[in-house]
Amino acid sequence: MNSPRFVSVLLAGVLSCSVFDAAVASSLPDGLVERAVREDAPRWKFVDARRYREMPQTFALHVTAVAAHLAPESVVDGETLARHLAAKLRWFLVTPEPYEDGSTREPEAQGGLGGWTHAHAALSLLLAKRTPEVWTELSADERHRADVLMRALAVAAHFCLDDDNEWYLLLDGESLFHRSWNPNHVEGYAGVIVAASLYFGADELNTWFAAFDFVRFTAELERLNFRNIHRCWTRNPAMGRLLEHGGTIAVPAESRIAAGVLTTGAGVRNAFTLDGVPLARPWDIHRGQALRLYARAVRTPVRIHESYTAGLLQRRSTANASPWEGLMGMCLEFESTDWSGMRSSLLYAFEGVMIDVPIAAALRVLGEWRHDEGGDVVERRMAVGMADLRFKAHEGHRGWANGAERIATWEDDLEPMGASYVFGLWEALFAGPPDPLSRDAGD
Repeated sequence: MNSPRFVSVLLAGVLSCSVFDAAVASSLPDGLVERAVREDAPRWKFVDARRYREMPQTFALHVTAVAAHLAPESVVDGETLARHLAAKLRWFLVTPEPYEDGSTREPEAQGGLGGWTHAHAALSLLLAKRTPEVWTELSADERHRADVLMRALAVAAHFCLDDDNEWYLLLDGESLFHRSWNPNHVEGYAGVIVAASLYFGADELNTWFAAFDFVRFTAELERLNFRNIHRCWTRNPAMGRLLEHGGTIAVPAESRIAAGVLTTGAGVRNAFTLDGVPLARPWDIHRGQALRLYARAVRTPVRIHESYTAGLLQRRSTANASPWEGLMGMCLEFESTDWSGMRSSLLYAFEGVMIDVPIAAALRVLGEWRHDEGGDVVERRMAVGMADLRFKAHEGHRGWANGAERIATWEDDLEPMGASYVFGLWEALFAGPPDPLSRDAGD
């Protein structure tokens, strides 16, 4: 069984050494942190409502942030992890001049599927703020930029996820979204609001929400050259009114669903809750999303319709079923639905865990993981779900999504998205799965 080896290594005092390898080699897979440090820093952009993200680079940023929090003075390539992280953050906090397309580098704070990578940026800023060796590497201006970016991301989370807001659109006023949709739509910005609550404190953030001034805040975005966010939020002229006062907005007439339907919300000048859970309970917010993600008993053959059953490609063995068949924790998207009917998708399953595991890792290393408040249940389910997902990825998965067959493998699909970073964090910080032959893991 895996264990939180990284934490135990640190507590044992290994960090008294000045070289990185002894601190991390026994926890994360060999070379993973070095690879993360050497990966380019991520950037984002917003041009004509098109989303742009650099996923492996973003996951590498987060791995660097976790490692820097736990071992800030450890050295890779002649620089401390604290300085490596500060440099990666500085890259997207400061864009001296816009690119030719008018974009800058910061996350566009759009909400919804932007959370695939925006959550990792927010978590990395939180980890940096909680790590004095990193925070002091940033200038006063850069720390202010971090505050403004975190507030912008928190506004987007409030707009999309607050219980009083039922809009079907994101902050660009065009992209479709609803907080009842599948995990990869929702949990990213749930992670953002968790990070923002811990970054500012719930009372301070709710007080700021109550006084939110769209004109003043977008002017500050413009001053700091956060053009991605400014472009996104000002693309639809109704957005300032909706954020401050709430109201209705129609889904665009050309939308795939709910075309022309008026949707409504109360805006962001109120205390945030998600499914009744307030900002002051960030653990509960995460726990709710995690239990929703690892929500199925493991099944491998999944009947889609009378002529198609999802299952394994048997690229590494003759197995017809997962070693953890029947145990609780399989990712929801292996047995879910979409607009075309039944869905069983390795890619959609990964899109859930690539958000959940980094949030869980940040909570773990910051001491915010609550074992006695459902954390043990989440960890057991995560262990089954992650092991099952990895097994299916290595065997190859013959799935079905959006009305068509979807073949996916570790090498062709997950690893190019940065899966090694995600699974490396899980292996280092959380318990591994029960023995494949065991059926007494419980729930």
